[in-house]
Amino acid sequence: MKGKAMRQLFYFVLFLSLAFDPRSSFGFWPWKKHFVRIENKLDNQQLNYHCESIMDDLGYRILAPQQEWEFKFRASLDTIFTCSMWYANYIVTLDVFYPSDAFIDRCGGAHCIWRPQESGIYLFHIKTGEWEKMYDWRTRT
Repeated sequence: MKGKAMRQLFYFVLFLSLAFDPRSSFGFWPWKKHFVRIENKLDNQQLNYHCESIMDDLGYRILAPQQEWEFKFRASLDTIFTCSMWYANYIVTLDVFYPSDAFIDRCGGAHCIWRPQESGIYLFHIKTGEWEKMYDWRTRT
């Protein structure tokens, strides 16, 4: 009986691993962490920002030029982190993380690295090693 129970458990775990691929971007797997990094590449300008989700408010922060800040979390199907960023007379609000395969593929994995520059906000694709411009700054009113 013990051997049969172990075999059933093995097939059950195998079925789950095939049905819900552990490489999936969704947070079904409680041990999978995601990371968001913000790198200030503004020329001699401090970056002000405020990041939050429905569950977590990470507060208002300031990054000096060439500094970076990173946070980690365990994602679920409804985990969306939004950041407002501003400097001088410019502002942008963007989703820095949301649980979709397309978004995670665009980041290149569990690490999403954002780079605000004067020309816009860029996202780094880890697998290709390339920066993609995602957002333009808006003038603050």
